[in-house]
Amino acid sequence: MKALKEPLLHFLLMGAVIFGLHAWRQRGAEDGAAGGDRRIEVNAATITRLKEGWTRQFQRTPDEHDLRGLVEAHVREEVLFREALKLGLDRNDSIVRRRLAQKMEFLTQDIATAGTPDEAALEKYFADHRDRYAKPQRLSFRHVYFSREKRPDRAEAEARAALEALAAPGADEAAFGDGFLAGFEFGAQDEREIAAIFGAEFAAAVARLETGGWSGPLASGYGAHLVLVTAREAPRPAEFATVREAVLRDLLEDRRRAANDAVLARMMADYEIAIDQAALDAAAPDPLQTAQAKP
Repeated sequence: MKALKEPLLHFLLMGAVIFGLHAWRQRGAEDGAAGGDRRIEVNAATITRLKEGWTRQFQRTPDEHDLRGLVEAHVREEVLFREALKLGLDRNDSIVRRRLAQKMEFLTQDIATAGTPDEAALEKYFADHRDRYAKPQRLSFRHVYFSREKRPDRAEAEARAALEALAAPGADEAAFGDGFLAGFEFGAQDEREIAAIFGAEFAAAVARLETGGWSGPLASGYGAHLVLVTAREAPRPAEFATVREAVLRDLLEDRRRAANDAVLARMMADYEIAIDQAALDAAAPDPLQTAQAKP
């Protein structure tokens, strides 16, 4: 009896119904087209759909001329679509395959969100993922930049020499390095914001530095940097009330992903999947060569 109360079981059952209905409708449409059905019906539901789509796109209601144009375009598209199916143009087309695969995924997207999670579920999800919603550490820092382009073989060595010089009393950082488009001083930046400018490895390295005192050189995609962390704001835990909407969004997304994965696993079980492992291994690049090719 407990299994009957599992939400994932409900999602799978609903998914089976949706897939069955969709397959039946698609099979009927394709059989009709393949069997010589020459009738293309533009009914009230189709016209309403076309009208609503126009209104959303152009932010106004279509007039009579617009509607007639929409219907004519719909009929033209339907004729071309049916003729393309007859010629098998949908086969071996990566774009068509990708679009159909996406539509199958879309069919399951709403299964997991059929019911809105209650407060207890939201609070439990928040407690289980509390670190995700914490306010991240923020750093304020300055840097001296040594361009790899201007100093192709000397950037790191000259950065080390400058680091020693900056240890002397009264040393002026402005006397060293090259110009940097984004500036030299950054205030209250979290790791994600730093990574957006300098790259993830640089941001992670800066996050580990002690406050006060020049450090480096640290590498970025631009070159070498000496860094002085001037202030640090410790991460702060988030209050549930302030991040409730984000928690709801993430919980629904996790449920949607789990439902999609479960339905896909059920569908894949109906197939015998054979992968030429030898060919796959031969096609994969050599990890050592890939590492050596990196700048």
